[in-house]
This record gives sequence, C-alpha cells and structure tokens, in this order.
Amino acid sequence: MNCKTLKPLVLIIVSAAFAASASAALAVEGAVEFGGPSVLSQQGQRLKVVVPVRSPAGDRVTASTFLVRETEVPRGYAPLPARDFTVLRPAVGDYVVFQSGEVVTAPEVSLIVSVAGDPGSPYRMNLQVPSASANSPVATSTRTTTSRTTLPTRTLRGPEGDPTLPPK
Repeated sequence: MNCKTLKPLVLIIVSAAFAASASAALAVEGAVEFGGPSVLSQQGQRLKVVVPVRSPAGDRVTASTFLVRETEVPRGYAPLPARDFTVLRPAVGDYVVFQSGEVVTAPEVSLIVSVAGDPGSPYRMNLQVPSASANSPVATSTRTTTSRTTLPTRTLRGPEGDPTLPPK
C-alpha cells in the first residue's frame, strides 16, 4: 500500500472508532432510577414535565441518553408529536426535563421514553395536565384521533400536575 491509499483508510478507522465511542457514551450501564414526574405546565401551553433521575453507578446521564418514542392522548385531542420533544438535562441537578414542541390541549398525556442502555427501558409516564387558569392564554384545540401503543413499558408513578406552580 502506498501513502495515498493508507491515509484515507486511517481516517476511516479513526472516524469509526470515534463514532463508536460517542454512541457508547450516550448509553448507561444499568437501570436509571426515576422519581415521580411533575407537570409544570397546563392545557393551552407546551407540555413541560420534570422528572427526578439518578444514574446507575454514578454515571452522568446526559439529555441525549433519553428519547421520547411515543405520546398518547385521549381520543379527540390534538396529538403531541414525539419527534418535537426537547429533552434537557442540566449539568448540575438530578432531574431531566421533557418539553413538547406543540401546545397540549388534552387533560391526560402518556409519554413513552427510552433510555439508551437501560434494560428496563422504555418507561411510560401517565400525566395529568391541569386545566388552563382563567388568566392565561389558551390555544384552540384541534381534535384528531391517535392510536394506542402496544409497546411493553414500565410505568412511572408521580404526582399529578400542581396547578399552583407558575408556568415556565
């Protein structure tokens, strides 16, 4: 082999090794411990859910470890596309935030969340969304139908939304 052939081959090997190590860094080794999810928004706002989370064996779980796979709302309410969710994981803090890209109009939402490397994944969060207060703007509802998932999940239990918390 000459140098011209060897250089691209080395670049390909180094790139593949970097990609493999980057994807491994996104996964956890073991089950993540979740606390009860709290809804910080209300109907007519983007859904915002905060969930306490503890990493296994001291791993630092990043936002890219989590993926909202599916959402479910009662029949007749506008769906919340899973692909539009933002996942936030602060550098300091033992929680993760899931925020929808669309306004939630449904009184109940289920999120199905995967955690890379977690053998207990995916997890289901059945959430109660508080109704809009009289002094906040409410988006009009577009009613559609959604289908139910058949994905086996572990359910996270937590408090219903706290209507006394200010929307963020």
